[in-house]
Amino acid sequence: MAANMKQQVLQEIDSRLKRLEEHQNDRIRITGNQYEELNQALSKVIGVPLIEELRDLKSFVQTL
Repeated sequence: MAANMKQQVLQEIDSRLKRLEEHQNDRIRITGNQYEELNQALSKVIGVPLIEELRDLKSFVQTL
């Protein structure tokens, strides 16, 4: 993998990890809209394994 492309991929992974981690401890806002609240809850549930997957992907890319 070209060094420049590898660096771009790693930067994008870091950017996505940062965004997920910034909102990891956000509280679910009670809005009265059950779908919006459900979406917030699902985002929290999905965020935890997604962070781990991105970390694993980053480790793999670093070995290329």
